[in-house]
Amino acid sequence: MKKLELLRKHMLDSVPGLKRDPDRLLTFIERGQIEFHRGQSLSHQYSVPVRIILTDHQGELNTVIVPLLQWLSRYQPDLDPQEAVSFDAELLSHHSWDLAIEVALTERVVATVDCDAGRIEVENRTPEFPIDACPAEHWQLFMRDTESEEEFTLIAEWGSNE
Repeated sequence: MKKLELLRKHMLDSVPGLKRDPDRLLTFIERGQIEFHRGQSLSHQYSVPVRIILTDHQGELNTVIVPLLQWLSRYQPDLDPQEAVSFDAELLSHHSWDLAIEVALTERVVATVDCDAGRIEVENRTPEFPIDACPAEHWQLFMRDTESEEEFTLIAEWGSNE
């Protein structure tokens, strides 16, 4: 699946610490389904529940979720917002935890059959839906713990050149 590759790359580039330690990001497809139509067409659609495991994360949950939501808005905007993302977390210490995120992805595959040549051409479709009202090439995520704090603190940053 191309979408899962794109999502994984985005998370590695966006979540602090993952670029230098990519083995902490695990991705799984559990019980994916393939929708196809009877007949000569081999075009189909993958529907996959993706499980993303982030081990030993040190930092705010927002440093993971905001880049994930940004990616989903661009590549999977048709998800039901109330059911799109679920997660489990295990607190390992005061500053470290494991996180398991589940998200449903779909990906269309167009297969063109040339019977005379005995050739099948397959193309994974991963349309991109522009979401950014401002086309920034670099993003910074700032957070403030409470409203009483005056300043926001930089907690993550990434490029948007996917």
